[in-house]
Amino acid sequence: MNTQANRLKKLIQANQVLASIESLVDLLPQLLRLAQDVTGAEASSIMLYNEEKNVLNFAWAMNDVLGDKAMKDLKTGFELPMGKGVAGWVAEHREALNVLDAQNDERFSKEADKKTGFKTRCILCTPIIHQDKLLGVVQVLNSADKECFGREDEELLESFGHLAGVALVRSELMLQRLNQQKFETQLEAASRIQKQFNPRQPELEGDNLIWGSSVPAQFVGGDLYDFIPNSDGSWYIYVADVAGKGLPAALIMSALWTRIRAEALVERTPGEMLKAINVGAYEFMSGEVFATMVLMRYTPESGKCEYAVAGHPSPLLISEGQAEPIERPFGLPVGILDEGDFGTSEITLEKGQSLVVVTDGVDEARAADGEFFGEERMEEILRQGGTPHAGKNLLKAVADWRGDTPPNDDTTVVEIYRA
Repeated sequence: MNTQANRLKKLIQANQVLASIESLVDLLPQLLRLAQDVTGAEASSIMLYNEEKNVLNFAWAMNDVLGDKAMKDLKTGFELPMGKGVAGWVAEHREALNVLDAQNDERFSKEADKKTGFKTRCILCTPIIHQDKLLGVVQVLNSADKECFGREDEELLESFGHLAGVALVRSELMLQRLNQQKFETQLEAASRIQKQFNPRQPELEGDNLIWGSSVPAQFVGGDLYDFIPNSDGSWYIYVADVAGKGLPAALIMSALWTRIRAEALVERTPGEMLKAINVGAYEFMSGEVFATMVLMRYTPESGKCEYAVAGHPSPLLISEGQAEPIERPFGLPVGILDEGDFGTSEITLEKGQSLVVVTDGVDEARAADGEFFGEERMEEILRQGGTPHAGKNLLKAVADWRGDTPPNDDTTVVEIYRA
């Protein structure tokens, strides 16, 4: 009775210990130490079930007779097919097994004994199951105080197997939570880095304005805009929308930003520049990904604006209560073909006029009921808002329309206003 009471006490202590361990690396040796203490065994091992390969992977071994050094060879790269050996039999049948004479049992594999020099007399093995899901098996070898394990030992190890199952699941959940937290931390860092791509608003004379804002649907996105000064006082201003969203689109976006900055060093017309950008973009997009773009070369002093379009919605001219798309020269999105021609058109902004460029995250923004913001509503907001700050008013209207509904796409608005 004293021995049984002592073992039950150790089982309760095992529950308390396992509840405090979160790392699988720390958990496995503790599991085996507690299993040996509860059953009074000389050695123990634990194998975890690999559902994808349908095998048991040797996870940890402990031996009080030989010491841990002799068990090192078993701790890496050892797989046991389902049904093979005592552990494989237990895993396949999902029931405990008490082998009283291991050396004469056909289910016993002598491979581990040959590697370590340990002689297994008897084995008590039980499955680790949690909510009908097989997680692995735990086995203890050679009773230290008697010839073989008894019924009481079986009951204790089965109870211990249930505790081990809960502990393993808890450890896995903790690992998943830590990985999720790590991933979110990395995404937040990526978001901060991506914001560095957004340009500062140029300081122009008087009330002249070049303004932009981009809101990703996720931590990071594939929308891109930039303001690049030229030697003659003009500015390259562009909006680009990489197909897709999230990390893949953000990676393409960063590569595209670099390419555009490099091409801007050679001051050309927007059509010629888009042609050069397309050649470079095709090298890393290979026709599998593409980006739509509006590229403008704007001179604030004269209001002259040359522009080229690569599959993007037309810029909108805002003037005296009007909001109309301007003529759009033909051009395919960049990255689809290795060669392409892009026409250059020209418009002159009169005083009091704005030119607004958006990505499809604006008109395709959805409210809680699924209704799209739409082009008509977008143009109406721009007409009512007037100039300047038509872009800011539009972005606010989209946010109000969406409410608490998460963005379904990246949202970017750029405005040029001539005072």
